[in-house]
Amino acid sequence: MEIDYDVERVRKTLSTQEFYDRFSNYDEVQGHCKDCPRYDTNYSCSPIEDDPREYILNYDYVDIIKTQIFFKKEDYTRDYSKEEFDSIIDNTFHREREITVAQIKEEEASMTHAMSIIGPCNVCASDCKKQYDKCLHPEIRRYSLASLGIDSQKILKEVFGIELILLSKHLPKYMNNLTTLLYSK
Repeated sequence: MEIDYDVERVRKTLSTQEFYDRFSNYDEVQGHCKDCPRYDTNYSCSPIEDDPREYILNYDYVDIIKTQIFFKKEDYTRDYSKEEFDSIIDNTFHREREITVAQIKEEEASMTHAMSIIGPCNVCASDCKKQYDKCLHPEIRRYSLASLGIDSQKILKEVFGIELILLSKHLPKYMNNLTTLLYSK
């Protein structure tokens, strides 16, 4: 199902030290991760083998890209079947996330010391920890913000001035995705 929507992408740059100090909340974020069915099934999902602090501070800067999708009032107040709802999410949120991820991967490839946080990785299998003793492709594995213990909700509020709206049975007024790029100049 297709509906009209607007999209806004905004980029903010912080030092990795500020990013880590302000938004790392490992224990609380991991508490939420433990409720996920993917917990401890994928090498890019929680818990991870790398030390999140060292991983992030191995770079100097982080660009945080907020992709925000806005729906029209008649669309977010309407009732949808599960199939319609899932189709809308695929044709809006997932489509726009893929566009942002492709752009960030292209930027990452053009830099000498950069790593995107676009996880979770599904290169081998979504449940790769159950199938392999170790990550088969650590050079292309990409973590998620949550697996690094980074509080996305706090980033949305403090950096972009918006609240996280969780999906329920109705489309929210807007949906967000955070994509990040760690790099050194």
